[in-house]
Amino acid sequence: MNKPHPILDMKAEPVDEVMPAKAKTIPAGKPKPLRPVPQEVPGEIDDAPVPARGKPVRPAVKRDGFPLPDAQAPDIAGLPRKGRRKRSVGLWASFLLMVAIPTLAAGLYYGLVVSNQYMSEFRFAVRNQDFAPAGTSAASTALGAAARGMGMFTDNFLVIDYLTSRQAVEDLMKTVDLREMYTRGGVDRLSRLRGEETMENLVTYWQSMIDANFDLATGLALVRVRAFAPEDAHKIAATLVTQSERLINEISARARRDAVKFAENDVSRAEERLRGARAALRQFRDIQQTPDAARTAGGTLDLTMKLRGELAGLQSQLASLRTYMNPNAPTVKVLESRIAATQKQIASIEGEMGKGGQNGRAAGGQANGAQAGAAQGKDAPAATAAGAATAAAIAANPVLSDILANYEDVDLSRQFAEKYYDTTLSALELARSEAASQQTYVATYVQPALAQASEYPRRIISTLIVFLAAGALWFISVMVFFSIRDHVA
Repeated sequence: MNKPHPILDMKAEPVDEVMPAKAKTIPAGKPKPLRPVPQEVPGEIDDAPVPARGKPVRPAVKRDGFPLPDAQAPDIAGLPRKGRRKRSVGLWASFLLMVAIPTLAAGLYYGLVVSNQYMSEFRFAVRNQDFAPAGTSAASTALGAAARGMGMFTDNFLVIDYLTSRQAVEDLMKTVDLREMYTRGGVDRLSRLRGEETMENLVTYWQSMIDANFDLATGLALVRVRAFAPEDAHKIAATLVTQSERLINEISARARRDAVKFAENDVSRAEERLRGARAALRQFRDIQQTPDAARTAGGTLDLTMKLRGELAGLQSQLASLRTYMNPNAPTVKVLESRIAATQKQIASIEGEMGKGGQNGRAAGGQANGAQAGAAQGKDAPAATAAGAATAAAIAANPVLSDILANYEDVDLSRQFAEKYYDTTLSALELARSEAASQQTYVATYVQPALAQASEYPRRIISTLIVFLAAGALWFISVMVFFSIRDHVA
């Protein structure tokens, strides 16, 4: 019996020793190096010399991976092909359910079932007429044009919003039977008006059958109406044009009426104010017994200046006569009397023109009275009594300065009332002139036309949209499924 060779009979085993931390790692996909492992030979002595370690033999393996045992090769090799087959079947089945069938159903519906829809459109713009009545300035005209230009966009949006509102549906129902048009026979169930016969349901359906848009850049509005018959679409569009014009006319007329009414109210207030000012002036004239206090004051001032001139002449003549005549001469006495009377008259007039202080007026009156008494040859007590009487008379008379001040206040109020009344009259005439012309109107530059062919539904585009939406949903679902599976594995 041959003995086993200690080196040739070694079994090749993979090295399971722990590699050092700094050892170079073997890249994945390559076989580990094999080395011979000595086997015990029965019957040999334990202290037999250990043979020298031979060079490990590298087994012949394929480049694409580790060799597999023959017993397990058929089963393991079949697993990837089976998994790939199952995966491909699942993908195709999900694509069929989520993409192909919905697209086919959409194509059959849009191609064979859905009813034709005819469209009628009209285009318009809400315009403001720049009308400048006679008597208006360039600044007011420019400001009015700017204000109307700012309100033009608001009017356009107002009409667009009205066409899709419940009020428009109610106005249409007065002349057009929308329910009969959208529920007539021959229309598929998915496209026709269905549900409860309520106004809310009709308004919701109406909003899906009308497209109203406004372009801010050009200021133009586009309205498209759809129906299941070309005559119905044309009739609805023509009625909407009439309703839009009526709406803008009502709003414009209301604004004009409000402007005229406001101007008339201003004129009424101005008239009442002017009547009150004139009544106050008339009452002042009755009390003071003068039609014009300013002219009266001017005449009084002129009279005072004239008297002062006469007084100066008399005093000069008296001084000339005293140089060569006796002081008791009749001519001297006459001049002295005239001088005293003129001074008294001047003092009385000056007292009527202004207050000047109560003490000053009294003292002035007394001095003038004393001077007049001395000129007439009276004694001092009599002259003083005459001066006191003159001062009392001055104090009792009305002061012309107060009268003139009150007159100026009353007359100024009258002037303001007259100017305000003239301004309100001009505003009223302007408001009436503007109201006489139609400032805001709907300019429909594209009238509704009778459709020759149906434009809705767009079958190819609608089917393509269904295909793209279903494909996107299917792709997202597949990606989520594989992500979850890889994470769980």
